Amino acid sequence: MKQKHNWNSPLKMVLRDIQSESRKVENAALKELRRRFVGLDKKEQMLVLMHHLSREKSYREWAYSRLLDLWDDSFEPVIADLWERYHEEQCAWPIVRHFPTSYILNHKEELSIGRNRPFVIRRLCEEKSYVIEQGALEPYEYLWVISSTGRQISADEVWRLLVKVTKEICEAKNVFDYADGETFSEKLNKMLYHLDKMGLSSVADRYRNWYQKSLDGITDRQLWDWYRISTQLHLEGINHPYDFLVEKLAKNVEGLEIIKVI
Repeated sequence: MKQKHNWNSPLKMVLRDIQSESRKVENAALKELRRRFVGLDKKEQMLVLMHHLSREKSYREWAYSRLLDLWDDSFEPVIADLWERYHEEQCAWPIVRHFPTSYILNHKEELSIGRNRPFVIRRLCEEKSYVIEQGALEPYEYLWVISSTGRQISADEVWRLLVKVTKEICEAKNVFDYADGETFSEKLNKMLYHLDKMGLSSVADRYRNWYQKSLDGITDRQLWDWYRISTQLHLEGINHPYDFLVEKLAKNVEGLEIIKVI
């Protein structure tokens, strides 16, 4: 059976219905408005976004995410006011993306709530004189900022970061740092990915070679297959692959420190 198509209601009528005291009418209008949003022209889209920014948190968050791409400077005073009132993490997103760097610098710590800090620092890097605070970021975040801003980093500094993270992995023993079927920590995977992007694949490959050698040639597939089979057979005394990995890495981490990179 063919889906029935209806004429679109006038936008003003939909905006009126979205403020209805009837939850049913409001929800229907909200669904209709967001369905049509992409096809509206700029003036109408701005009207919808302004309406959402004047409503409760769930409405505002819908608008914040769209303002990352659909920006107009007329939103700046509205967003600045909402930020001063609510300090919502998602409100910081369009600020970090679009506000002047002077504003971001003056509100750096406030804007760095949740997972925003690397994005704040990346934006501040537009000022050539800005010095990246490496200690304020996770190593993989630091490399992402370097990679995405075109800043430079030496092979020696990269290697020190890899050694540091490897030691932390061995000490923290956080099983959730590994995705199922992986022998590389997710943190290390992200670091190596950014090194490849920066043209430092020779350093990344040298680390990968050390890492695999430390596992005595056992592949990730073998390691996880053994674990799954042992679990299915209900064998006792079988450690999680992570325990095996940490044990192997800890035995070889001193050798990692003395490796020289060019």
